[in-house]
Amino acid sequence: MAYTVDQSTGTGVQGAYDEIFYVVRETVLFNSPKFRYLLKVTIDGVVVGNFKQLPNNNDCAVFMIEQILSSYVHQDENVEQLGVVQPDGSFLTTKIFATNQDAIKTVLVEFGYEKAADANSAPVTTMIAPLATSLRVINGSLRANTVSASAPNAANVFELKNPAGALLSTSQKNYVVENQYGALAFLNGDDVGSDACAYFHVTYYTAAGVAINTGYFTNDTAQGGKAPAAGLTDDQSLLYIGCFPANLEFQAIDTTIRPSSNSNWAYYSLQAASSTTLLGNQASQQVLFYNMCNTRYNNQTNGKFPGEYYVSWWNNLGGIDNLVFDGASKVLDQITRETFYSIGGNAFDAGNTVAYDKRPSEGGTTSAGNQTNTTIVLNTREQNPLYLNELMQSLASSPRVYVYSKPSVQQSGMLGKGKTYVRCVVSDISINYQTGLNDKISSYSVTLNLSRRRPNNK
Repeated sequence: MAYTVDQSTGTGVQGAYDEIFYVVRETVLFNSPKFRYLLKVTIDGVVVGNFKQLPNNNDCAVFMIEQILSSYVHQDENVEQLGVVQPDGSFLTTKIFATNQDAIKTVLVEFGYEKAADANSAPVTTMIAPLATSLRVINGSLRANTVSASAPNAANVFELKNPAGALLSTSQKNYVVENQYGALAFLNGDDVGSDACAYFHVTYYTAAGVAINTGYFTNDTAQGGKAPAAGLTDDQSLLYIGCFPANLEFQAIDTTIRPSSNSNWAYYSLQAASSTTLLGNQASQQVLFYNMCNTRYNNQTNGKFPGEYYVSWWNNLGGIDNLVFDGASKVLDQITRETFYSIGGNAFDAGNTVAYDKRPSEGGTTSAGNQTNTTIVLNTREQNPLYLNELMQSLASSPRVYVYSKPSVQQSGMLGKGKTYVRCVVSDISINYQTGLNDKISSYSVTLNLSRRRPNNK
């Protein structure tokens, strides 16, 4: 027997939406009766599939398993308000990180074959233990469309071990307002190449680039994370950090890095490091958050439909992105009604002993079984097109999108569950262009439909 794995996409971190393949070859037994190449896939200790292939024209087999794995990984919900609300819905201001549940998985791949002694016998399975291999898979794509499927992916770009490392974010520059919640995801631990992200530093700056205050969060269990090390479990290998203005404002870990403690801040940075001292110990790129003007619009604090909406979505890197829409938003309710006509009154009972009567409220067309579909038309403003374009492309193709506003969206405030992110679907994106000095993109208009219909009007 001479069974080999001649080619594969490798170990380490792989994207579930890239091709993940294995080319196997058996040079002695491939002509045996009922010969099949076998591949077994195990996730979380559970076998999710046993797959068979006949030898191809080159007496080999190519197993492509990305479509199998993509069903088992997805981003977590309710992580946008870290620093205030934990993913389980509990209020907690001392945890700014959160572990994941299903965003990254360890996959065990085992190889083997089956063959029969002769054409009339049942085939016998043989697995070859030394060839077994494992990989980590995330819900995203780490390979550009312009490179071959056999080329190495770009997982190393997201390894937090030096100043070149990137978080799992579409853009390293964000435009924010002070009421905005949001979170970003990052790989964590030696097993995914992020061995230096023990601290996350936040520094506020004036418009002239002068530092105001600086502080840091510690990536440990006390603050909701997990210190980077070897042998971390899947849920500890991809973490979320609440790093938008509202998260920083309400967290009680370090009050000096709240926006309200840094008057006249123009922007702040977030950067991973291996030490409590940032300089010389950086483990990632700087992620920048620019303070947008928030005085000309949206001063409605008690209005039912304010101008500010915060959108969060799963991006194509296996992380999450966030964006504020606060330019002349619109909320539309489309109501589907089932109606019937009734004569009303007591026509079926009136007679010589009962006088006919019909109250003004009775009879006529009656509406029943109403269904309300809420559509929100959102617009961006004052954001750099260079970074906004990528975010909008990511939003348009995302399978999971969430929207939040300060008052409840399609939810009675009396139920006490209004101020949270709710699922929605992007149904349309339009682009508005400038017509003056240049043709750069000025703004986007996005139409969202809430994914759940209400039984009647709000």
